[in-house]
Amino acid sequence: MALVVGYDRHPASRAALLFAGGLARALDMPVHVVHVVDRSDSAFTGTPDGAADAVERRLSAERQHVGQILDAAYVRWTYHLLDGDPVAAILKTADDCAATLIAVGRPQHGIGPSVSHLVTGAVARNLLRHSTRPVAVVPEFADSL
Repeated sequence: MALVVGYDRHPASRAALLFAGGLARALDMPVHVVHVVDRSDSAFTGTPDGAADAVERRLSAERQHVGQILDAAYVRWTYHLLDGDPVAAILKTADDCAATLIAVGRPQHGIGPSVSHLVTGAVARNLLRHSTRPVAVVPEFADSL
């Protein structure tokens, strides 16, 4: 049994990570962090090597941030950097590790945040629609347990 958290660089996702870390510590369960690379994460075809290096550095920094949060919670964790459909990746990881719960961030409301969190919101909605496991949708300003 484990917890799965969908992760990206948005603040609500970080709140979901804190939530999952606190819950995992309380339940003595490992956390599987699923970070699906999307257009804002990856270099486009034909970009200079410097741009690809910058993407790699940013993704490495994101993984380190995840590690700092979960190490501080004293939980075991695994980081899955994947590409493709975020919902499919999260659901497959949840199936593979027999997850007890999936946690994802809830995007902010309003016009500006709605545009920037369009994909994130779709992920949360589709997980709620298609998951056979409980899904916790964590608001951006949630505190850890």
